[in-house]
Order: sequence, then structure tokens, then C-alpha cells
Amino acid sequence: MTVLPYIFTFIVQLIILLITIILVRRLLILLSKSNSSQKKYLFFYDVVIYLIWILFVILKIAHALNDNLLIVGCAVLILIALMWEYLKNLFLGIIFAFQYGYIVGDNLLASGVEGKLESYSSSYFEILSTKGERIKVKYKKVYSDKFEIFKGNLYRVYKEIKIKNPSDSKEIKLKVMNHPLFIMNNNFDFFQQRDDKGTLLLCFYFNVMNYNDAVIVEEYIGKL
Repeated sequence: MTVLPYIFTFIVQLIILLITIILVRRLLILLSKSNSSQKKYLFFYDVVIYLIWILFVILKIAHALNDNLLIVGCAVLILIALMWEYLKNLFLGIIFAFQYGYIVGDNLLASGVEGKLESYSSSYFEILSTKGERIKVKYKKVYSDKFEIFKGNLYRVYKEIKIKNPSDSKEIKLKVMNHPLFIMNNNFDFFQQRDDKGTLLLCFYFNVMNYNDAVIVEEYIGKL
């Protein structure tokens, strides 16, 4: 097969595939218009489309190389090596989708960041943190770091206390953790850092059940 006819055929096939994907997506939107799970259906549809694109690329590479298994294998390996970081997150994202499902709006802890899942992408998802920051988290972080989904709307308490010596933090930590409203789970942390002026700070965050509990705990911490 000469180059020009092959390029023409490839472009035609690509256009047909794109039009089909767009039309099916619009049909899905139309059929699920009054369904509260519409976004969930579209999410899984997009996951399937990622798989279709991967298959399409592999088949076109194989066809371009006259189905020579050795050459095709080498070409695929080179492509994987060049795009390894993206492909790794893409495949982990597909696994994540089927493992956890559609969880936009859920509160979670990922890569040391606690917040609400706002949106998905092919290689990462975006969290709106409790500090109001939008943070992108690669899917590989889910499987290499701490990850947890919480049900319900827990209220987060975040405080910074000035301390003179690093050893002072131990007593304060014990007093905070022994408070009856402190929720003992995986979603708390105590750490030290210095501000712009060099002042040593004990920083910590944890969750309580509601806003009223947060007010009580913050008043308690203010007296320490």
C-alpha cells in the first residue's frame, strides 16, 4: 500500500470513528436527560472510549507495518516507552473507574490532600481541597500512597499553634487527640513547620462530625 492512499484511508477512518463517538455520546445524553445518573453513564462511556482509542492506534500501527509481528511489537514497545508516564496513569485511571465507580462530589483523602473530587481526566482527577485549592492528583498516587473515601460530610479542623521548642508539640498533640470530639481515623496529621518569619509552628488537621463540634474543639484548642 502506498503512503498517500493509506493516509487518506486513515483520515477517513479517524473521521468516521470521531463522528460515531460524538453521535453515540449525544444519543446517550438525550436518552439519559431526565436521569439523575446521567453524569455517571457519561463517565463510564468516556472510560470505554479510552480503550477504543488504544485499540484503534494499535491496529493502525499493525496495519501500517504490514502485520509483521516483530516490527509491530517493537513499534508498540517504543510507543509505550515514549508515553509510559501518561499510559501508566491512563490504565490506572481505567482500573480506578471500575474499582471505585463515579465518585464526583465525594470527600476523599489522596496523596496527602483532603477534599472533594471535582472532575476526572484521562490521567488524573481534580480535588477541591478543604483550603479551597484545586489540586490535580495522578492516578498512580492512589495506588502508591494513602487513599480513602469518606461517606458523609465531616467538618475539617485545621489549626496552627506557635511553639518554642519541637518537644512542646508532643503534649499539645496528646491533649488534642484525647478530646472526646476528636475522630480517630486515618484523616488527621500533626506536623511542624516555620512561617516566613522563622516562627516554629505546630500544624494539625482532623475531622469532627459537624460545625458545632468544630466550634467546641477550636475553643478548646485556643485555651491550650
